[in-house]
Amino acid sequence: MPENKINKPVILYKRHIAKAITWRVFSFITTFVLVLLIFHKEENATDIASGIAIGEFFLKLLLYLVHERIWYHINFDFDIVSRVRHLAKSVTWRIVGSFTTFGLALFLTKNHPEMASMATKVVVAELFVKLLVYYWHERIWYHLKYGVMHKKQ
Repeated sequence: MPENKINKPVILYKRHIAKAITWRVFSFITTFVLVLLIFHKEENATDIASGIAIGEFFLKLLLYLVHERIWYHINFDFDIVSRVRHLAKSVTWRIVGSFTTFGLALFLTKNHPEMASMATKVVVAELFVKLLVYYWHERIWYHLKYGVMHKKQ
């Protein structure tokens, strides 16, 4: 048995579900505010912000759970989980998240004359803000023991 597998705790599904829900709440609020700021001159800015944020909430909830399970199976020594791992998770999630947001923004602004430009603005704003917010979400959850069981040797 590889040495790093000995220290690997069992992460229960309830932890991944709780992390996904808390992240989606933070992300929903962030998306809504950013889209509202970008589309503030549009007559239907609130509708666009709500549509993108709600669409993201449900679609990305599923994608986030998959992302969490994949990262759970990536072999890291859990006794020395570092900021590097959290940064790597943040970057990979941001890639998935940005593509999803761009697609939703394009779809929901398809009648807007500058839809690609507006969708790009949303993604660029989210890229920086959510990367930072996600990193801190990971750091907080790293210190929480909810849903973590350590095997007795």
